[in-house]
Amino acid sequence: MNSPIYPMTFIPKKRNFKLYYLAFPKPWKELLIQLQVSAYKKYDPEYYMKLFGLKACLNGWLDEVVNVGNMKANSDDSRWFVSLNEPDVHKICKIMKIWVTAEYELNDKATSETKAIAEKFKSEIDPDVLRYGITSEEVCLFNEDGTAAVDYAFDAFALYVANSLNGKTIPFFGQKLTFSNCGLKKLVSQPIEYKGQYYSYGLEFSVQTTPPQRECMLLVFPSVKRFVSNAWKKKIYLKENINALVKMSENKYRVMKMKQRKNIDEEKTEYFRDWNYADKRCYGIYHSIDAFPAADEVLKSPEIYVGKNAVPQILLPYKFGMDFTNMNIGTGVSVKEKCEFYHQLTPLLKDIAEPMGEVQSVRAIHYKKPDKKQFEVADIQKMRRERLKVCTGRDKITLEIYGHDSDEPLKNAIMEDICQYFGDTDGSDVKIEIEKRSIGSLGDMMNGKSYEDHLLRIKRVQESVEKSAEIKGAIVILKNTSEEKGDPKAALRAGFADTNRLTQFIVPDVLDEKAKDKPSESRIHGAVLDIFRQFGYTEFADNRNTVKNPACAADVIGVYAYQTLRPLWAAESKSPTLTAKILPAYVTFNVRSGQVKVECGLFDESRRSYPEALIAFSKLSRKDDFVDKCNQVARGGFVTKLLGLRDLYKESDGLVLVSCNGLTRNLWHGISDTSISGYNMKKPFVPEKIKIGNSISERTEAFTDSHLRIIRLREGVSTLEVPDYYTEINAKGEFKQASGVYRRKDVFWGIESRPDNIEYRNSYKNCRADNPIKSFDECALMEYYPLQLRGEDDPKQWVGYANLLRELMPENPSRQSVRLPAPLHLAKLMSEYFLLCDKEK
Repeated sequence: MNSPIYPMTFIPKKRNFKLYYLAFPKPWKELLIQLQVSAYKKYDPEYYMKLFGLKACLNGWLDEVVNVGNMKANSDDSRWFVSLNEPDVHKICKIMKIWVTAEYELNDKATSETKAIAEKFKSEIDPDVLRYGITSEEVCLFNEDGTAAVDYAFDAFALYVANSLNGKTIPFFGQKLTFSNCGLKKLVSQPIEYKGQYYSYGLEFSVQTTPPQRECMLLVFPSVKRFVSNAWKKKIYLKENINALVKMSENKYRVMKMKQRKNIDEEKTEYFRDWNYADKRCYGIYHSIDAFPAADEVLKSPEIYVGKNAVPQILLPYKFGMDFTNMNIGTGVSVKEKCEFYHQLTPLLKDIAEPMGEVQSVRAIHYKKPDKKQFEVADIQKMRRERLKVCTGRDKITLEIYGHDSDEPLKNAIMEDICQYFGDTDGSDVKIEIEKRSIGSLGDMMNGKSYEDHLLRIKRVQESVEKSAEIKGAIVILKNTSEEKGDPKAALRAGFADTNRLTQFIVPDVLDEKAKDKPSESRIHGAVLDIFRQFGYTEFADNRNTVKNPACAADVIGVYAYQTLRPLWAAESKSPTLTAKILPAYVTFNVRSGQVKVECGLFDESRRSYPEALIAFSKLSRKDDFVDKCNQVARGGFVTKLLGLRDLYKESDGLVLVSCNGLTRNLWHGISDTSISGYNMKKPFVPEKIKIGNSISERTEAFTDSHLRIIRLREGVSTLEVPDYYTEINAKGEFKQASGVYRRKDVFWGIESRPDNIEYRNSYKNCRADNPIKSFDECALMEYYPLQLRGEDDPKQWVGYANLLRELMPENPSRQSVRLPAPLHLAKLMSEYFLLCDKEK
């Protein structure tokens, strides 16, 4: 049995807190409704107002804000604002006025009527009026059984913990880290300098529950933050805005957004940066903004503002793709560091929360991949060819490699990689034909990023590349596309799809001029495997294993939903009606047959093969009725599909996998912790009935007479819903590597097979103090909750099978697993073929 893991989780101990409330004055709300109606012509006061900007300003620039409520015409606003301390009405009023100016007066589309109402509203904002709405009470946040007693329990407790650690110093591998508040429930250490570059450690806190008991847990997430410390390029282009950390006072940072803008004249386009208006004005509430440096000054000379003695100190978080700066500090937090953080925090939180303790593994039986050490290379290659044959159902697959004459070494390396992976396919059941093609000028940067620019490139592809009767694959070698002009990848993908080709792009290393002669083997291999993934190829589960899991015969249906689909043809429009909020899709996968089928309400046919679905999505997303059709498909949520699956798998085994997030919870209320806690259980994981609808079509249905099972997933650290963890130390003082399935009460946590990379191994041995340039990799937890099983089922077998499905995707050479089980992973990657606005961001 695997050694235990230790989730970075605490159980709340302190239960009673004093909360302050602030009412929103009724006359103010009447004016705010007028303002919303004037600014948004289709706004209906019966629905909640658009107050995202106001919430962001209040949460970002005030201390100890627990909640800022939504408002509509008939809402109860007596507790509009909730705080751990008495609300500072003067600052709240100043922030509200700043928000009104930014949102309604500086808006390019603001009418004279809107501006007049905004001025009247600002004239009414008075701290003496607001002060009358302050109340307070002593509140018990948690019940005796550990469940939340009030709605504010989650945010209030996490915020209280973060505030209690603000200003605290801990020893950390020969260093001393002092933590400062840098936003709601977030802390950051002082910047640490290493050879002219800076980094910090961050801590973020979240209170979560698990089904069905809904006991509250405090989760701690450590991170490393790297800061831009130099800028060697004069001409800088940002791919996205920067959320800068600005030091306000001792132990306090605030976030100010640096936004990129552009000046366009007849000869050239110039880019410059500016501070977000609201953020800069909110900063002015605390300090003078007269001497605050311009955004471009900070970006072009970051070394002046990053040091501990800088006034003001401004930290620009580094992200991949910032090619104007050098970054040598490594990524990730090691297992060794996580353990140290947890042990240092435990005594500091002893009066507030207590450690959750270890979690043991369970023996989840599943098929194993064939051990490559037990087979000859030729045998492995033969098995891969057999698998390719059954997955695709094809006798021949044609791949075309597009590039320039100078790319010949890279073309040859790609061909060699295919040969090494599948072996010689001549005379085998499936033949792989490879053809070299010239890309010509199709791969050049486009003149711009508009839909018209894309259409021109799509048309050129259609004219230059002959349409194929069967689906082919195209590996396209492109030069560096990191500059500000139009990246052609989305247009090329659409154009090649119109010629019945799947596409995979590979760009030589832009930092190495010799990269075309010496391409990275791992990047080539990843590109090769990904193009075969697009054909529906998955790795084999070893059917030679004598230990069988009955779950492995089941069809697995990944229930997935895409959100905020705004087609590129609607980019210039400001109309919100040209964005489809949701599009459900379903990917069915069978491990043994290897078949992958896709269903979506947009398709004319009920089912398509995976490559057919990719090409269909590319074409459908460019049609004028795309948004309307998406909205029609999404209207019923998942109800019809789930009922159909229940009937389809009356006798044979089926397994539904659904990732639980805000989007899927809105479509399927029955997967939320709240709904699950209310189910009547025949036995664990066998409810009498479950909810399968949404707010429009809510209904409760029984699935006990079907062979359809349902497992709910929650992803790891990125969502702040599933714990981080560290592992046990062995007799030699080394941390043990962990993998497999672990269980705590009725929830299972899965850890993928151990990756074969140095970053993962470093994580169990080193810390950043040893060598700051080292990077650390991790295997994040995946949470599984069997929502619906049959009475005779062993839950760990079905969870083990779901976790195994993460190991069958071929396209990540350095890891044995991907984040999501195969059908959900395949569904997620289909979004690459939509031609959407967000592809350009």
